Amino acid sequence: MILLVLLALFLSSCSSYGFFFGQFGEEDVDSRSSRMKNFGTLDLSDQKVQLSSIYSVLVVTDLHFGSGREKLDEEKFISWLDSWFQKYTEGENADFTKLPRFAINLGDTADGGKKEQFEDFIVFENKIKAVAGKYLYGETDETPASERKFKVWSVLGNHDLYHKGAANFENLVYPHTSSYFFNFDADSTDSSSGFSFYFLDTANGTTGTKQLADFKSKIYADSRPKIVLTHYPVYAGGTNMFMIIQNTLERNTLLTYFAEGNVRQVYEGHAHHNYGFDFKIFREDVIGSLRFSTRTKRQCAIFTVNETTGKISTDVIVY
Repeated sequence: MILLVLLALFLSSCSSYGFFFGQFGEEDVDSRSSRMKNFGTLDLSDQKVQLSSIYSVLVVTDLHFGSGREKLDEEKFISWLDSWFQKYTEGENADFTKLPRFAINLGDTADGGKKEQFEDFIVFENKIKAVAGKYLYGETDETPASERKFKVWSVLGNHDLYHKGAANFENLVYPHTSSYFFNFDADSTDSSSGFSFYFLDTANGTTGTKQLADFKSKIYADSRPKIVLTHYPVYAGGTNMFMIIQNTLERNTLLTYFAEGNVRQVYEGHAHHNYGFDFKIFREDVIGSLRFSTRTKRQCAIFTVNETTGKISTDVIVY
């Protein structure tokens, strides 16, 4: 029996879709994400707090709504987020460059891909939007959720595929697609063209052949420096081999595209703890789970982009 299990794992790891394809093969990434959707230029000109060439972004991951294993302390997180905005908006510590101008969710939003689990996330997302909207847009508690302007950009994780959950994700979770990109130039008056943000669908443990080819064509045609967001770590130093994309050819191809395509930073989830690897040309960082503390304390991150220097710095927030 043990031999059969090992043989099955070996065969699945040798497939073109990687180690986890057998588990999630009912929802094929090549069918779901053959082309990356272009959202164009992100316009945040209606934010009331002044933007500059240095700005920040909030990152959360592995929220696992519906899990009974550990409780996600939403109120503690929302209280921290409010205090962060207040600290850097008001008083002697005011520093607008530390204010998250939008947020990113790196997947495993739902523990089992069920509709009600994604709906629970929407309630949590609206709490984030209410806090950020208060400071950035002057929105009040009475502002309807549908009219709040702060954006949370999400990607699919492997748990989101359970029970054929990709359809629930695409119906409920912004931006209602699993593979996409946009560009953002925070200060249009300087010489910088800003950064591009590329969100890859790796929920099956692979990018798939079609998405990978489309990603290559798009980043090679885009001269801007880039930040890549994905659920599965691509490599991150190889210290956690079972958490990374298992197909070695695909993994090496992605790393080559990152190096040649002017990628400066890659952020990932899935592993539930923070670690990273510096390739010198670009850096890869895994962010820990906001829910689980089995491998480390609960985490999120704030990263800060400097458009002028092209540098990105990351503050990992530990609970």
